Amino acid sequence: MNSQRGAALIIALMFLSFLTILGGALLTTSTIDVWISDNYKTGAQTLYLGEAGLDEARETLRASSSTLSQLLDTAAGTDNVISTSRDLATLLASDDQPLIPSNNAIRTAGQTLTDGSGRTVGNYHVWLRNDIAETMSSLTDANKVINLLAIATIGNGRKVIEVTAKKGAFPKMPAALTLNGSPVTFDAANSNLFEVDGNDAGSAGANENAIGTINSTDSTAINADIAGPPNRSSGYTGAGGVTPDTADVSGEMPSLLTTVSGLESIVASMAATATDTYSPAYNASTTLGNMGSSSDYRVVVVNGNLTYGGTGYGTLVVRGNLTFSGNFSWTGLVVVIGQGKVYWNGGGNGSINGGVFIASTRNDNDRSTSNPIGTLRASRGPIIADFNGGGGNGIQYNTTAIDSASKSFPYSIISYREY
Repeated sequence: MNSQRGAALIIALMFLSFLTILGGALLTTSTIDVWISDNYKTGAQTLYLGEAGLDEARETLRASSSTLSQLLDTAAGTDNVISTSRDLATLLASDDQPLIPSNNAIRTAGQTLTDGSGRTVGNYHVWLRNDIAETMSSLTDANKVINLLAIATIGNGRKVIEVTAKKGAFPKMPAALTLNGSPVTFDAANSNLFEVDGNDAGSAGANENAIGTINSTDSTAINADIAGPPNRSSGYTGAGGVTPDTADVSGEMPSLLTTVSGLESIVASMAATATDTYSPAYNASTTLGNMGSSSDYRVVVVNGNLTYGGTGYGTLVVRGNLTFSGNFSWTGLVVVIGQGKVYWNGGGNGSINGGVFIASTRNDNDRSTSNPIGTLRASRGPIIADFNGGGGNGIQYNTTAIDSASKSFPYSIISYREY
């Protein structure tokens, strides 16, 4: 009987030991789960913190009056050398100046992000360097593509994100007046004072044709209309070296400009960054006067018909019919993608300094109250370019004005890497 009591004690102790081990394992597992949860939380927070820094950096670049080359020169510090390290300590030990924070007094600590109650969430730096295609340490930018390195810190947690961002812009214009559709109904201006000049008045000196079409048939017909009595050929000059200077530029167009979907995607991108948007009712027309200034380039999108007769700066996007009137002027880009119809009325001195692009991506015969700009075409459609009422001035190709018109476009991320 006594031996049986001893066996029961041993069994009880063994069971108690098992429970102790099991309890310890459960406690350890719970502790590990807490650590994993904390690590996941910190990882997610630092990721979002780094992305917030990148968003701030892209907006800083968009709003800056400096060129990317000037910003890279500032980023390089006094030794004019940009470090390509991804290590924060190494970067802080160099004399490189981060894009964020720009305040040198908080260069070491970094930019602070606070929550709604004012508590500090974490700190971040964003460093600027050139893109790989131009060599990351190069201080000269020519392609408007830049690399941004964000380093976010929360406690002992850290996240490094590197992105490549490209400046948004309308694709390169192949002519001062680009007629991206066929057939083209063209009516030349009556006035001998009216000119379309493809010789670049901007700093780039990138001369183009006066008028560009997408086939030789339209080019021939336009030349015949311009040369018809009275002969106004001398008013249409450009890179072709002949007058009138009209050419098939289809081979120069980026692929994005050759399809309806590509053209519509460009419109959607510009509409997303518009500073001014108007949506007139079906068969109605918005009338605009002065827009922007030489220090305030705008992105104006009209989802329908527009009558314009003021002084404007920036990018003008019209989805319906565009009618110019009186002594107007526009510095920058005029983009008519939708109905593809432009009417230059009156005998005033209207002028465009930059470039004009016209394309037909929408049907005209099914517009309605619920669909004021028409349904999508299967391919690029016919264009109307009526300059019959044109007085003096005309269209002057200017790459500087076009670049300024694109200044308010954002930097879009084209590649993304986490470390």
